[in-house]
Amino acid sequence: MITFKKLVLLITCTIVLVGCAEQKILERISLTTLVGYDSGDDDKLAVTAVIRQINPDLESKIELQSATAKTSKGARAKIDLKTSKRIGSGQLRVVLFGEELAKSGLDDNIHILKMNSEISNATYLAIVEGDMNTLLEYKYENITDLGQHIYQLIKHNIEQQYIVSSTLHEVNRDKLSFLANYAMPVLKKEGDNIEISRIAFFNKGKIVGSLPAKDSIYILMVQGKTHNGTLELEIPITTLEESSSNSSEELPIVIDSINSKRTIKLADSAVPEFNLTITIECRLLEVDSDVNMDEASLFQKLEKEINKEIESEINRIIQFSHDIDTDILKFGEYYKAQNRKADIDKEKWEEMFSEMKVNVTVKTEIIRDGVFQ
Repeated sequence: MITFKKLVLLITCTIVLVGCAEQKILERISLTTLVGYDSGDDDKLAVTAVIRQINPDLESKIELQSATAKTSKGARAKIDLKTSKRIGSGQLRVVLFGEELAKSGLDDNIHILKMNSEISNATYLAIVEGDMNTLLEYKYENITDLGQHIYQLIKHNIEQQYIVSSTLHEVNRDKLSFLANYAMPVLKKEGDNIEISRIAFFNKGKIVGSLPAKDSIYILMVQGKTHNGTLELEIPITTLEESSSNSSEELPIVIDSINSKRTIKLADSAVPEFNLTITIECRLLEVDSDVNMDEASLFQKLEKEINKEIESEINRIIQFSHDIDTDILKFGEYYKAQNRKADIDKEKWEEMFSEMKVNVTVKTEIIRDGVFQ
């Protein structure tokens, strides 16, 4: 049982500790929600911050401040000279990098972000296609808080499995991994909106290539991370001719609630050669009304064609990874995990990667619930 003296001592210690804590009263600080880094003149770094100012009535106002310096800390010091309140980074949700800066290398920038204890590991990292200022300084009709909007845009599409995730933690983990490869979504201004257009892939900190954002679902399948994806496919109408009067050459279909599992087995360590098997359960969400889906045989034909399409797309992405000479699907890590006795480093794997073969097999099962006819 706690005595009276112990209770008084506990309360006194609590008061002292609270008094020692650094107070951050909202109306006395500025909250940075987004920061953009780009290449400046004379090898300098151009920094733009989206800052939320909160007045004593708890009303917020969004402002943009920019500066150019040799370092990010130097740019922040210059931005501080333009603001009447201390700038806090605790609410930073997104860090954007200009395309030109990303081509020259981002490893140092990512390291600096990781070293800043104010910045959350859950902060999203992304690339801006084209000019950074064009995207950040435009007066969007339907966007009041640009930082929050971009954060929600990225977060929503990651949750829907339309793009791969790229938090500071995930990017830094991949940067320090065996392959040192990572990926980020690419944003661009499209009219009065901002959209995610592509996924950029890095090797040794530099962009080496990109794929359309819609290809992310196939990358996630290989990584074994899909549980609720949506995918639009086109299959040859000839496979369903006997049940459809549609005369077009391709039949568009949509499958959703995609729950996939994948297994990767090292078939031959010398080549190296892998057997990649992806098992998919999904719903058929949309199909032409002329297709009579009451026939069980049509489901089997659809499943077969879906298998072919997904296998073809994954093989295309594997070929793309060979074209840019970067293991974007991380087969090197699977090789190292399944062949622990192998004396292999990143340089050795790069030599082996050019000869790598992958046998892709997809097995789809359509769950009939959710078909609209």
